[in-house]
Amino acid sequence: MKLEETNNSFIHKNAIVDENAFIDTFSIIGKGVKIESGVYISKGVKIYGNALIQSGTYIGENCIIGHPQRAELLTIVKSQRNVADYESPLISIGTNCTIRAGSIIYSEVSIGNNCQTGHNVMIREKTSIGHSTVIGTNAVIDGNVVIGNEVSIQTGVYIPLYCRIGNKVFMGPFSKLTNDKYMEQKEFDLIGPTIEDEVSLGANSVIFPGITLKRGTIVGAGAVVTKNTKERDIVVGNPAKFLKKKPADWI
Repeated sequence: MKLEETNNSFIHKNAIVDENAFIDTFSIIGKGVKIESGVYISKGVKIYGNALIQSGTYIGENCIIGHPQRAELLTIVKSQRNVADYESPLISIGTNCTIRAGSIIYSEVSIGNNCQTGHNVMIREKTSIGHSTVIGTNAVIDGNVVIGNEVSIQTGVYIPLYCRIGNKVFMGPFSKLTNDKYMEQKEFDLIGPTIEDEVSLGANSVIFPGITLKRGTIVGAGAVVTKNTKERDIVVGNPAKFLKKKPADWI
């Protein structure tokens, strides 16, 4: 483990840090954390709980990995324990990932290999993210979400609770998924959309709760999708209406 001489970092005695990992100044590595070979931990990073940071991954400045969930925070406050001593549920970040500065990732999150985030990304608890997925700057994933492989989530995207997103999905800048049909004005079980493989969402599009966008659907910029689509539909407008089928020669 490579440390600067005046490191001012705290590494819990029960943490496991490979000798070929690098930890920069003013970082906190908590109880139960495991950091593999070739990992680079930047200045001011905090890693809590049973976190596994796999080989070749970069964690940018001031990131928080394994942030406690609300129930865990209440326990910490009640017991007056140091957060670094708290063993929260497992969080796993795969090999050769890049987590850029200011990002916060809660406990019970699994991120596959070769993934990357922009700056100031929020990923809440009970989220699973596949391999080679990109999550853009200021994107928010509010937890209990499943995301597939090779997904591109652009700047400012919002994904609420209980969404399912397939493989090779493109979510344009500031596109939004929703999960509350009546905005707390009427009882409604929260349920996010299901986005099947190879769907593309245009910038600033909005997808209503509980609907399914079938494989290969394309949603135009600014569209508001209120109904299920069929495979390879192109939909545009507010409310979104069918325009045509995706041409056969499109990727």
